[in-house]
Parts: sequence; structure tokens; C-alpha cells
Amino acid sequence: MKDSAKITSQNTFLNIKENTSTFFSEAPYLSDSIIASDQKAGRKINFKALPGDLLGCYIKKNISSKKITYYSDEFDEHEYKYEESPDLKWEIAKENKVILGFKVYAASTNYAGRKYYAYFTTELPIQDGPYKFCGLPGLILEIFDEKNDHHFLATGISKENKISIDDYITKRKYIETSKEKFIEMRKNHAEAPLKRMFEMMNSNQIYEKKDANSTIIDIRKVLGETQRKMIEEYKKENMIEL
Repeated sequence: MKDSAKITSQNTFLNIKENTSTFFSEAPYLSDSIIASDQKAGRKINFKALPGDLLGCYIKKNISSKKITYYSDEFDEHEYKYEESPDLKWEIAKENKVILGFKVYAASTNYAGRKYYAYFTTELPIQDGPYKFCGLPGLILEIFDEKNDHHFLATGISKENKISIDDYITKRKYIETSKEKFIEMRKNHAEAPLKRMFEMMNSNQIYEKKDANSTIIDIRKVLGETQRKMIEEYKKENMIEL
């Protein structure tokens, strides 16, 4: 959120296997587990109670080539993917400290409209890190932007692959696009998130329906109010990439 007084956090995971890595939040995994548990118990699924994904994407990296595949996870009808090879120019400083028992060194870079400060360890010689950040001579254990709007900090390291999102990505169909087209599409979506529903309503020329009490509901008014609230929420979003 853009409201600096409100701090939200969520667990994320960076799974590294040989020359590839996957970065994702715990939200889709937890949601699937809750849905499966409710279905098994015969309970009605309360979709509003499911954890929201603050990240809104999955990131796959080829560590050696630094090629990144971005998979969106924020739209209802279609999801998208694009490839990117960001040219991160790192400046390494003399400052150092300890994170999780590892000596880490300071570095900084600029990406997508923000300046970031990172701490990486050469004791884990994997040139990777959270989100799209990579390319330092070690693993990034902490990184944050200069306003601290976004802050990633490692809280644990395990050799076990406890949670994976690979099957989740493989089963879904993504529309291939470019980063530039995706940014433009997302901007248009934020300005009119229910555009498709309005188009369907106008195409079918159905503008009213009865609720459970047989009261006539003006669909245009309901959709209009819902879209207005969604637009306001989009305006409050604290996007990683400006």
C-alpha cells in the first residue's frame, strides 16, 4: 500500500535447483491448501478469507544467463508471462554485517525507478536473490529500496524443498507478451478493471436482475460502484516497479 503508516508483510520463498530458481509468495500455496481442506470437509469455501498475494507474480530465473521469466498472478480471466534480462549494475561497498550467521557485504543498484541496497554473502556462492535481483558474487540475503517501501530479508535457509510452485505454474496457461505490452495492459486494467464485464453486459443487453428477495437490481450501478472501489485500491498499490 502507498500509505506509509501501514506495513504489510508476507512470507516468500526462493527455491534454487542447479541453474534455475523460482521466487514466489506463500499465498497461492496456502489458498490451495485451505480450499482442498474445505472441500474434503464439505465446508463452503469462503474465498474472501483466502490470503491475498502481495507479490502478484512468480519469477523464474536462469541463474547463469540471468534471463528472467515473469508470470503474472493478479488477473481473473487471463494470466501473462514475459521474459526479461535486466542489466543490473551493482556497486559493492566495504560495509558488512552478519545475517543468519553469514557474513554479508553491502551493494547497491538501480532498477525500475528505485535505488536498492543489498547485502550478499560469498559463503553461499549462488549469484541469485529475491524477486528479479541477481548478479552479485553470492546470495542476496537482504535487499530494500531507499524509501524502504519494499524490503526482502532472509529468515531461514533449508536444503529441503518444502514448498514448490512449479506444478502450479506448469498447469496454468499464460499468454506470452513483452514487458512493455504487459505494463501497458496492466495500466489499462487498473483504469477499468471491469471493462470485460461491462462489454458482456452490453452485448447481452441485460441490465437488471432480481436478488434473493425478488428486488430488482441495476447491474450497471452495482458494477460501476464495484469498479470505482477497485480503481481506488489500485491507486493505493505499492508497486515494486514504478
